[in-house]
Amino acid sequence: MELKRHYWAEITSSPMTANAKPRLAMIDIAKGLGIFLIVLGHNRIFSSSEVSYAVLLRSFRLPFFFFVSGVMFSIADRSWRQLALARADAWLKPFAMAALISGVLKILVGKATIESALLGLLFGTGFTLIWTPIWFLPHLWLLYVSTAALLIYGRQLVDTWPKRIVFLLALGTAGYFLMGSFKTIQEDPSCFLKTHFDLSLFDCGLPFSADVLFLTMCFFLLGHFSAEQVKTFRADAALLVLCAGLLLSLHLAFGYRIDFNLRRYDSLPISTLQALSGIYVMLCACTLLARVRFATSIFRYLGRGSLFILLFHMPIQYRVTDTLLLKINAGWFAGTMGFIAALILPLLFWELCKRSGALSLLFLPVNGLRAQPISLRPVSGNEAR
Repeated sequence: MELKRHYWAEITSSPMTANAKPRLAMIDIAKGLGIFLIVLGHNRIFSSSEVSYAVLLRSFRLPFFFFVSGVMFSIADRSWRQLALARADAWLKPFAMAALISGVLKILVGKATIESALLGLLFGTGFTLIWTPIWFLPHLWLLYVSTAALLIYGRQLVDTWPKRIVFLLALGTAGYFLMGSFKTIQEDPSCFLKTHFDLSLFDCGLPFSADVLFLTMCFFLLGHFSAEQVKTFRADAALLVLCAGLLLSLHLAFGYRIDFNLRRYDSLPISTLQALSGIYVMLCACTLLARVRFATSIFRYLGRGSLFILLFHMPIQYRVTDTLLLKINAGWFAGTMGFIAALILPLLFWELCKRSGALSLLFLPVNGLRAQPISLRPVSGNEAR
C-alpha cells in the first residue's frame, strides 16, 4: 500500500466568459481554488518542505471546500429520493469505479486482496481505501442527502437565523464529541488501513465517514444559509485584515489543523475560529482572482472538473514525483511536475469521458449534470426555506 504510506506520512466586478453569470464568478473560482488546495496539500514535497504552510492550509482547506459546496447546494422541486439517486449517480458511481480500479490493480501486484478491495468499496472511509482521498465522495453523498432530509422534513428547525445559529452550535458541539469517541491512527495504528471485515472497523469510524457528518454539515449548512450573501460578496478591507491576522496568530500560537479523514479537529473553539477566518480570507482571494480573466477561466475549469481531479490526483502525483526523484536530484522540480500532472491528466481523462459513450456511462452522471460534476446550481433564498 505504497500510496497509503505516502498519504499518512504527510500527517466587486469580474471579467467573465460570455456564458457565465458575473455574480457567480467568485463561486466558480472558489470551487476550482478548493480542489487546487486539496491537491497541493497532498503534495509530499510541499508538505515536507513547507511544514508550517501545509499545517496552515489544513486549518481551513476542507471547511472551505464544504462551505462552497453548501453555497451551491439546491433542492428546488425535487423529492428526497430523486436527490439521493441523482447524487448517487454523480458521486457514488465514479467512486465505485475508482475503488474497483485501485483494488484490481493492487490485487494484480499482490498488495491487496479481494476482501480488502470490497471493504474499501462498501465501507468507503479513508482507512479502508487504497486511494485515500476518494473517501470524500461517499461522504459528500451522505452529507448531501442528510442535509436535504433536514431541509425537506425538518425545515422548521432552521427557518430563521436565530434557530440556525443555535442549530449550528449544537451540531458542531455534538459532532466534535462524536468524532472524538473514535480512535485515531495515533491511538490505534491499525486505523492506518483496515483490510478485513470485523467489528474493529467501528473503532476507527463509521461507514461513509458518518462519524464526522455533524462537523462537515456545520460548514456545509453555513455555506447554504449564507448563499445569497456569498453570491453578492464584497471584500471588506478591515475585516480581511482582522481575519488574516487572527488566522495567522492562532496558527503560530497553536498550530492546530482540521483533517476529517484523520479524525482531527484539534480544538472546537480555536479550530472553528481558524476555519471561519480562513473561509473569509479565501472568499476575498476569490474576488481578487475574479478580476483577472485568465485566472477566472483556469479556476472555473478546475472547478468543473474537480470530481476527476479528486478521483485520480493522488496516484498520479505520487507516481510522477517518485519517478522524477529517481532520475534527478531536484525535489521541488519533481514535486511541481507531479502537482501539475495531478491537475492536468485527470482533466484530460474527463474530456475523454465526455467524448466516449462507454466511459461517460461509467464516470459521468446520466442526469445531464455533466458541466459541473461535483457542484450543484445555486440555491435561492426561498428554496432554503
